[in-house]
Amino acid sequence: MNYVPEIPAIPERELFQFKWKNGLLLRSTNWLGDALMTLPAAWQASRALPRACGFFVLCPAFLEPLWSACPWVDAVVPMQGRHISSEERKAVSRLHPGVALVFPNSFGSAMDVCRCGIPQKVGRAGRFRGWMLSHRLPEWRRAKGAGDRHQLFYYLELVSSFVKLQPGLSYPSLKVDLQLAADYGIAGGGWLALAPGAAYGPAKQWPQEHFLELARQQSSLGKKIVFVGTGKEAALTAQLSHQLPGSIDLAGKTNLAQLMSVLAVCDAVVANDSGAMHLAAALGTPGVAIFGSTDPVATGPIGAQWRLLVSDKDCRPCFKRTCPLKDGAYSCLSGISPQQVAQQLEELQ
Repeated sequence: MNYVPEIPAIPERELFQFKWKNGLLLRSTNWLGDALMTLPAAWQASRALPRACGFFVLCPAFLEPLWSACPWVDAVVPMQGRHISSEERKAVSRLHPGVALVFPNSFGSAMDVCRCGIPQKVGRAGRFRGWMLSHRLPEWRRAKGAGDRHQLFYYLELVSSFVKLQPGLSYPSLKVDLQLAADYGIAGGGWLALAPGAAYGPAKQWPQEHFLELARQQSSLGKKIVFVGTGKEAALTAQLSHQLPGSIDLAGKTNLAQLMSVLAVCDAVVANDSGAMHLAAALGTPGVAIFGSTDPVATGPIGAQWRLLVSDKDCRPCFKRTCPLKDGAYSCLSGISPQQVAQQLEELQ
């Protein structure tokens, strides 16, 4: 059965009223997966703007290709460092936004927009930053690993403070240059992308030997296999690709724009609970995700049709980076078989 995120109903409220000047600046979240989970809320926020106003994004530099691919975003200001620089503040000033929307919950993200001199700033209170926001919602109090609702709910709730939300989680398709994938030989049909890594840690990573068995089985059925991941995962994918003649290994060899192109071309993706999972789903590419220590209630993929395989082990979700068990370590992951994943892939076709 295809996974659909459960987003609780958001009560209607009296809307904040803003003087938009030239538009709205969104301070993006800092991680790829988090940013992808905010896309439906960012799209809804853009709907609040008068026709002549622009929707702008301030984000870490590596996320620029993602936000530039959003057709409702008029300009992106990438931050080369952890926080905004004087030159980047000047770039924001030239856009003349009247309102800033702060998605992250950190003190530093609120300070970034505060330093830009934007008169109206909306975000969540907490973490000693309320004084920097002209319009506030209550703090998002997250216990470690709390998964009572999808993270998207909190961003939609924040946006609902100044625009009446439309039903559904859809947003305009991301703009992707498919020639970037063709430059790597990824073109035409029949491609399956495998993303065996996860930045969070090994408690998110399906066993390497399971990925290899699945890759061999899918290759025998005529699927063309491409491995994707970050530079930190390149050693892992190199081992897998070496044992699968004819496969292509792109881990650590693509920037975000190129990875988006590759995932958009593929027929399907198999991934852990990771940025690759969220990115493929946002691009409209279906797939299968394996969940170990984490919980799809809070961080399931948004966008395309995805099937989730979640262990029924009593110890999960523990939300730990490494398994604390001495006996049966990582059994929440190893207990999900390549045959189960292959069956889900077949049902997606």
